Amino acid sequence: MRRSWARCLNNHQLDPARPGRPVVLTRTELGGFREPMEEFIGIATAELRRLHGQVAGSDYVVMLTDANGIAVDYLGHASFEQQLKQAGLYLGSVWSEAQEGTNGVGTCIATGEPMTVHRGEHFRSLHTGLTCTVAPIFDPAGQMLGVLDVSNMSAPADRRSQMLALELVKRSARLMEDGYFLARSRRHWVIGLSASRELADVVIDGLLAVDAGGTILGANQTALRTGLTGDAGPLLGRSLYELFGLTMDALIGRQRTGTPQPLRCLATGTTWFATLRQPTGRPLRATPAERPRPHAVAPSGATTGPLGLDELAGGDPAMASHVQRIRRVLDKGIGIMILGETGTGKEAVAHAIHRGSARASRPFVGINCAAIPESLIESELFGYADGAFTGARRGGVRGKVQLADGGTLFLDEIGDMPLGAQTRLLRVLAEREILPLGHDRPIAVDLSVICATHQDLERLVAAGRFREDLYYRLNGLAVTLPPLRDRSDKADLIRTLAVPARIDGPALSALLACRWPGNIRQLQNVMRVAAALSEGGVIRLDDLPAEVTRPALSAAPPEPLPSGEAGVLLSVLRRHQWCVTRAAEELHISRSTLHRKINRFGLVSPARLE
Repeated sequence: MRRSWARCLNNHQLDPARPGRPVVLTRTELGGFREPMEEFIGIATAELRRLHGQVAGSDYVVMLTDANGIAVDYLGHASFEQQLKQAGLYLGSVWSEAQEGTNGVGTCIATGEPMTVHRGEHFRSLHTGLTCTVAPIFDPAGQMLGVLDVSNMSAPADRRSQMLALELVKRSARLMEDGYFLARSRRHWVIGLSASRELADVVIDGLLAVDAGGTILGANQTALRTGLTGDAGPLLGRSLYELFGLTMDALIGRQRTGTPQPLRCLATGTTWFATLRQPTGRPLRATPAERPRPHAVAPSGATTGPLGLDELAGGDPAMASHVQRIRRVLDKGIGIMILGETGTGKEAVAHAIHRGSARASRPFVGINCAAIPESLIESELFGYADGAFTGARRGGVRGKVQLADGGTLFLDEIGDMPLGAQTRLLRVLAEREILPLGHDRPIAVDLSVICATHQDLERLVAAGRFREDLYYRLNGLAVTLPPLRDRSDKADLIRTLAVPARIDGPALSALLACRWPGNIRQLQNVMRVAAALSEGGVIRLDDLPAEVTRPALSAAPPEPLPSGEAGVLLSVLRRHQWCVTRAAEELHISRSTLHRKINRFGLVSPARLE
């Protein structure tokens, strides 16, 4: 507590007597912080309710916050709602140490430890009537995910009265953490480690997520604290063989006996008893001949929860290449520009990039630059202070850029951003700070920027409609998503979106022959309706709309491609509407080399034919 108070005074320069209630975000503001937490909140809800049922009789409220200290879920007493909101014990309240001083949530985030902050231990005099008992929650990579908090406005004076509350909170936090770990690791092997052979099936002391080669991809906090590596550094990225002298194949073979297997830790000499959970939907052991193809999932589908980059790639080589390049630039301060036709899944890819980055537990804030009137876009992006202009909302508004602080800002349809907003955005990216309208001091921001457009930004730059310096600032890595008609895994995508229904032969042929001008978004809508109309769980030709079953009227079928290298070049050029820069990037060659190849093979763009 002394160290926390010192941070409040010296680092945060807070005044214990500062007046004013804790900040409570608006519903819109809160949405930007809840969105990255939705999967975890869904998993944690049952335990949150169970814990509330245990402590509500003693007038406790239960809060779940993100790693910023913002309450993203909350269970309290309806009869005391106004008092609880004034005390900051409410959905959307901000409990960071920098905002509210020493308090359960904020100090837990600062230290990573469970604790009780009891009455006068709070830094702000406003909070000295509160008692807050908290425990941290971590993700499979060991990053802080959030904090579980039980708080009371009238706890007994004796601090020891909170010992039971602390144990309950720690237990619930671990259950939430392990539930999230198992959900996030469902596509990997999961090893459960127990200190007792007899209790190995019911009492798990540590969880490890490993791939088929035995590389450790994730671990829960219990496993991280067991010292499996001795003093040899981090656990993640090591192999089972390094830790236990055992390969993954050998462990799978042993597990066929159905009994917990002893594993001796080479670094410590401790013996653990291991149980093994196989990846979801896979056999215990697949030979190379039996191993299934990657299951393709539609980029913008939401039927199975948030999708990762590998799932978005499906079985398409071009998408797989994009994913590989994206992974190389993640968390290196490089902007990513996602290009492609409308409906190809640009926003879904942006979400997946965020979830795959070190900022995954921070907010993902998106704004569609084409959907906001030009007169409002600057206030939406950069916010404004109280009284900044006539009609300004009382208390002001935090703009999207500030809401994305620490996380990811996604600028969809960036080509439609007005030039004035482009100038301010360029300044934000260069100086890493914003000055909302009516503020006299800039506010520092730390964010990653992903943008997307279906337009040719180079042409907009040439036409003077897009700032050239902003274009080069944003265009660190450009990836062009292929239209659905060009994806090699189109059949897999169609079948996946039909689940649980099946598709008969004539219907599948019609779906494959469709040009899909609306891409995956159009395919999703078609399959949703077809599945609802189908009888007996089989989608037939009669279940499909006329736009799919009739021959294309507006566009002739594409000319057959030449074979060999010329065919590959022409396919890529068509995919990028003959934009040589983007085609050269996908082919990993220079523009001059591509121009030489175009001339050598006699390839002619449609514009030159007109």
